[in-house]
Amino acid sequence: MHWEWIALGYVSYLAVVSTTRRKFERGRRRLFAAAATAWALFGAATVLDGWTEPLPPLLEVILPALVLLLGYWLSGLLFAGPDLRIENWLRAVDEVVLTRSGVLPRFQRAPRAVSEYFELSYLLVYLVVPAGAATLALAGHASQVGRFWAIVLVAEFACYGMLPWIPTRPPRVLEPPAHPSASLPLIRRLNLAIADRASIQANTVPSGHAAGALATALSVGSTMPVAGAVFLVLAASIAVATVLGRYHYVVDSVLGVLVAIVAWALL
Repeated sequence: MHWEWIALGYVSYLAVVSTTRRKFERGRRRLFAAAATAWALFGAATVLDGWTEPLPPLLEVILPALVLLLGYWLSGLLFAGPDLRIENWLRAVDEVVLTRSGVLPRFQRAPRAVSEYFELSYLLVYLVVPAGAATLALAGHASQVGRFWAIVLVAEFACYGMLPWIPTRPPRVLEPPAHPSASLPLIRRLNLAIADRASIQANTVPSGHAAGALATALSVGSTMPVAGAVFLVLAASIAVATVLGRYHYVVDSVLGVLVAIVAWALL
């Protein structure tokens, strides 16, 4: 399956969804414009047999990564406010699993190196996915890069595509900070700055971070087991970091892991 078709299907899906509810009207024009542009670009390439030849290796790594980022931002156009019922349920699960169990309080009292490790893991998610594609290409497995992106895009877009139906806010914006801003580690402050300025200000259920990181590990590991093991450690750290750093709820990350496994198994 060409990753380009997955991207076309996803942006077309968002455009169609924008017509289903009045509250989605805000992003309708931009989503239809994005869908029309995608069909014009990729559709023309198909007519001209542009997909019969693989892209140059550098473009095969960079272009799908940009499409993935654009797909994330486009999903934010369909966020019209949180569903408080779902949001409260997610918070209640976290209360039981993280707070009453003592996991989160112990993490917040842990040595600074522990929190910095997980914050760095969370930050690396922006590099892990394209790094997976680059690893395959540089190791002489360029023929597997297209399959890699198909798996990753299916996993990530499945998460982003649920935003209109499961609209919630991330726990970090609903909970009081555990520490004063001035005392936060540098990497934590950097992650929060990126989340405040570059995110869609909405929470994806399932977690795109967990899904994308694990899909990367599974895709690389299918061809390069040793490299896949390294990416698997990173994926596990990222999934844990999303929860402990309060970027996602527990349910988000668990579902993200399941989505990645299903996408990998199917493709």
